Amino acid sequence: MTQPATRPIGSYERRRVSIQPWDPRVVEVAAAVAALVRERRPELRIEHIGSTAVAGLPGKGIVDLGTEAPPEAIPGIVETLYELGFGPQPGPDPWPATRPMVVGSYVLDGREYRIHLHVHPLGGDLEKDVRFRDGLRKDPQLAQAYAGIKQQITDDADTPVDAVFYQEAKGGWIQAAYRVLGIDLPQQARRPHEADQ
Repeated sequence: MTQPATRPIGSYERRRVSIQPWDPRVVEVAAAVAALVRERRPELRIEHIGSTAVAGLPGKGIVDLGTEAPPEAIPGIVETLYELGFGPQPGPDPWPATRPMVVGSYVLDGREYRIHLHVHPLGGDLEKDVRFRDGLRKDPQLAQAYAGIKQQITDDADTPVDAVFYQEAKGGWIQAAYRVLGIDLPQQARRPHEADQ
């Protein structure tokens, strides 16, 4: 399982939610994918966000990355990401073209890691995602509570959990955590999506 040299990002498969232990290799995957993007778009700041960005936090195992750019630059950035091998977000209710999420995969040591890359308009929600990540990193009790709510959602389900349902089910907890951390609610809290925040 390898990526072609000309398209280093592999294809993406939408799957049911499975909570996995944190894998330390996600840090290397995030750094490698960020470097690939910055080779083509050196002006972009790429942040590793979501559960895989918090050491020890279980989750879906999807490596979430975020960047931001002036709105007029977003179509060109998405075109560059597609050239790397990323594709459009699958599933119901994808993010709009003004704030897209592209998806792909990256193989490290023979293992495939799925990638979500969020492209925010400048001044949008990226800083909120970073502050949430940093809050989880600094507060082990908050991170443990987040791990517990994720596990409860999947344990309580009679059937495999869909990614959109999973995001909606933990949305209330995330909104409460934002309030505790003093972060304004992000736009993403007001609609379903597939990010692993």
